[in-house]
Formats: sequence, C-alpha cells, structure tokens
Amino acid sequence: MKIDPIVAEVRAVRDRLAAECGNDLQKIFRHAREYQAKSGQRYVRYRPRQVRVPDDVTGPVPTDESPKETG
Repeated sequence: MKIDPIVAEVRAVRDRLAAECGNDLQKIFRHAREYQAKSGQRYVRYRPRQVRVPDDVTGPVPTDESPKETG
C-alpha cells in the first residue's frame, strides 16, 4: 500500500503531541484547549446533542460479540 505523505505527517504530529502529554487523553485535550485559547482563532463548538432512545427498546443493544440466535 502506498503511504500518503500528508497522512504520515499528520500521524507523526499526533504521535509527538501524545508523547508530550504522556499519552494521557485528559492532558491532550487540555493542551488542545490551551492552544485554541492562545491562538486567538474562533473555533466552531456545537452543543452536545441528546441521543433519542426509542420507547420500545428494552435490554442491552446487541453487539458483534453477542451470541447469535439461530432460528
């Protein structure tokens, strides 16, 4: 598979930033928020949306790991 140089660069930056933050997700997000605040740029921030769960759903939602029913 051919390696896309842009994707490789983005991944390298991601890995460097993660390493600087000790691969701690909270530190990574804190760093990103601080960077945004210092940059003076306006960033889009959407309000969280509520996920609507249908009334007729009961019990756990099956996943690929759930046993399959055979009929």
